[in-house]
Amino acid sequence: MRAEGELRFREILRLPEVRTSVLGTFVVMAGFGILSPILPLYARSFGVGLDAVGLLVAAFSITRLAVDPFTGAIVGRLGERRAVTLGAAAVGVSSALAALAPTFTWLVVFRGLGGAGSAVFFSGLLTYLLRTSPAERVGRVMSVWYGSFNVGIIAGEPLGGVVAHRFGPASTLWIYAGSCFLSAAVFARSMHGTASSPRAERRAGLRRLPWRRPLLAVLLANGAYAWMIAGVWSTLIPLFGKERVGLSEIGIGLALAVGSLAEFAVLFPAGRATDRIGRRAVLAPGYAAMALALVLWPLARTAALFVLANGVFGLISGYAGVPQAPMLSDVTDEDLRGTAVAVFRFVGDLGFVLGPLAAGASADALGYGPAFALAAVPLLLALGLVLTVPETLRAIPRTGEAPGL
Repeated sequence: MRAEGELRFREILRLPEVRTSVLGTFVVMAGFGILSPILPLYARSFGVGLDAVGLLVAAFSITRLAVDPFTGAIVGRLGERRAVTLGAAAVGVSSALAALAPTFTWLVVFRGLGGAGSAVFFSGLLTYLLRTSPAERVGRVMSVWYGSFNVGIIAGEPLGGVVAHRFGPASTLWIYAGSCFLSAAVFARSMHGTASSPRAERRAGLRRLPWRRPLLAVLLANGAYAWMIAGVWSTLIPLFGKERVGLSEIGIGLALAVGSLAEFAVLFPAGRATDRIGRRAVLAPGYAAMALALVLWPLARTAALFVLANGVFGLISGYAGVPQAPMLSDVTDEDLRGTAVAVFRFVGDLGFVLGPLAAGASADALGYGPAFALAAVPLLLALGLVLTVPETLRAIPRTGEAPGL
C-alpha cells in the first residue's frame, strides 16, 4: 500500500507544471527560511524597539494585502508566466534594496514593497496550477505544492543563524534576493502556457463571480485557516511554550518543527482524500478537529505534552489546509479564475494580518485559555457555513481506469 502511494506521488511530481511550481517555490521558501528568523534581529541592530520590529515584520503582509485585489487583473494582463516571473524578481529587488537600506525607515519601506511582488507571484502561480490541473487530481497537486513550502522553510531555517553569524544579518537579505532571482529564472525558462486572454480577464470582474453560498464558504474557510496559522501557530503556541511550559527558544523551535514535519507527512494523503471522497468530506472534520484541539491546547503544560500537541496539531492542519483551493476551482469557471484567486488570497491575507492581532489582544486581556478558545471561533463559523453547501467535487465518469494518477 505504501509503494502505491509513493508511486502516485512521483507521478504527480512528474507533471511539468507541478515540477516547475514545486522547484521555483522551494527555492523562494528556502531563501525565506534563511531570512525569517534573522530579520527581527537585523531590525534590532538599527536600535529600534519591539514595536518597530513588529512593524517591519507586518509591512510585507500589509502591502501584500493591499495589492491582492488587483492581482487578478495584473495576471490577466501579463499572463501567468510573466506575472510569476516579474513577481519573484520584484521581491528579489526589494530584498536587495532592504540589505542596502541606510535607515530603519527605508528598511521598512523596501521590505514592504516586496509584499506587492509576493502578491502577484503567488496569485499567478495558484491561478496557473488551478487552470492546468484536472479536477480529479487538483487536491494532490495542491498538496505537493504546499509541501514545497514546508520543505523549503525547513531546509532554510537552520541555515539562517549560521549565515548571519558568519557574514552578518544583512547577508540573509542578499541570500533571499538571490533565491527570488533564481526562482524567477526557473519560471521564465520552464513555465509554459498562459492565462485566458487579457480581454477576457478584464471582463471577469468581481461582479461576475458567483457570489453564492459555496464561494462564500470557501472564502471564509480560507480566511479562518490563515487566521489559525498566523494567530495560533505563529503567535499563541510559541508564547504559551515560553511562558506556561517554560521551554527555551530551542525547545519551542523543536516542538514547532515536529508539527511542521507531521503536517508535511499527511499533505499528500490529504490531497488524495480530497480528490477521492470530496472537498467538504475532508475539510469539515478537519476544522472540527482543529477547533477541539485549540480548546484543549492549554492542557499541554509539560514539555512532552507540548511536543505531542504540536505533532497532533500538525497532522490535523495538514488535512484541513488542502481542500480550500480545490474547492475554489470547483465553484468558479476558468475565465473567472484569476479574479477568484485574487479574492481568495485577499481573504487569506486578511486572516494572516488580523489573526495575530486578535490572538495577542485576547491573551493579554483574558489569558491563554480563553485566547485559544476564541481562536477556534472563525473555524467554527467557517465549518457551519461549509456544512450548509453540497459537496463541490464533480463526479468523475467511470471509464474503467482510476481517475487521476
